[in-house]
Order: sequence, then structure tokens, then C-alpha cells
Amino acid sequence: MDDQKIIEFIRTGSNDLALNALYRQFPAVQKMIRAGGGGRKDAEDIFQESLIIFLNKARNPDFQLTARLSTYLYGVCRYLWSDRLRRRQRHVPHDDAELAGLSPAETADLDDSLRQETRLRLAEQALNELKDRCRELLLLFYTQQLTLAAIAVKMGYGSENSTKNQKYKCIESARTRLKELENQQLQNH
Repeated sequence: MDDQKIIEFIRTGSNDLALNALYRQFPAVQKMIRAGGGGRKDAEDIFQESLIIFLNKARNPDFQLTARLSTYLYGVCRYLWSDRLRRRQRHVPHDDAELAGLSPAETADLDDSLRQETRLRLAEQALNELKDRCRELLLLFYTQQLTLAAIAVKMGYGSENSTKNQKYKCIESARTRLKELENQQLQNH
């Protein structure tokens, strides 16, 4: 299937067709990761991450594919694998982006994507660690978009104002936990 057709499928929401074509690249990625000391699980994880990055990029109408799609995916996988090895504190050459065939702009873009993905994972963990009542309040407000008055009635708070105060406390608790998780991650790497 033609690279532009795959991008078109992604932009029109036909992800299944696009993913079927993209998964043909997995054997090459698996071979590269196994040669670098990884296993099948590592290859699957890295390939999934690269697909998520690619799908997000391809949905952007300004995205321009500057190489063959197979080359782009392989390069992203190689970069992600090098990053994972570096985080495991193994020695990896610093010219891994160049070896992956990525331009400096693509490398910077991948770094940003990885930082965002990591921060989102940590934020999700921080939210999941909140007390049930806090998590419920935040979900009602942010995902179901209920008003503070409606949340007060649903959750049995005395007033809209007390709901607002509780929401603030829950958000602060989540922020504090997120900072703790980010600091832990920095210490581990």
C-alpha cells in the first residue's frame, strides 16, 4: 500500500486499514531490537510506541512525510530503543538519532513527544492514586462536565462553594503527587 494512502486512511479514521499495512514493518523492527539485546516484548512495546507517535503526527494536516514510511517508522523505533537503553544505563552511542536516519528537527520532535507521553503517564498515575471521592469529583467535573452545583447534589456536598473548595483540594493533591512522581523518576534516571 502506498505511504500517502496510509496517511489518508489515518486522517479519515480508517485506522484498521492503516495499521494492517504498518504492522508489516514489525519484523524489521523486531530484528533490530533483538540484535540490540532486546526481546520480543521490547520490540512489541517499542513498535506500539512508534505507532502511537506516528498516528498522532499523521493526523496533523501539516505533517509531511520526508522519507519512506518504513524508513520513518524504523528510525523512530531505533530512536525509542536507544532511549530505552540509555534509561537502563547501558552504553549507547550518542549519534543514535543520526544512525536512525532522523533529522535534528525530527529528533527534537520525538524528544518532545516522549516527554509529553511520560508526563501524561505520571499524571494518570497521580490521578489513579487519589482517594476515590476526589477522583470521582474530578471525573464528574472534567470528563462529564457537570457543574459544581450538580456535583454538590450528586455527591452530597452542602453547597456549590464547598464543592469548589473540595475540587481545589483534590487538584492540589494530584499536583503534589505528580511532582513527587516526577522527582522520583528524575532520581531513578
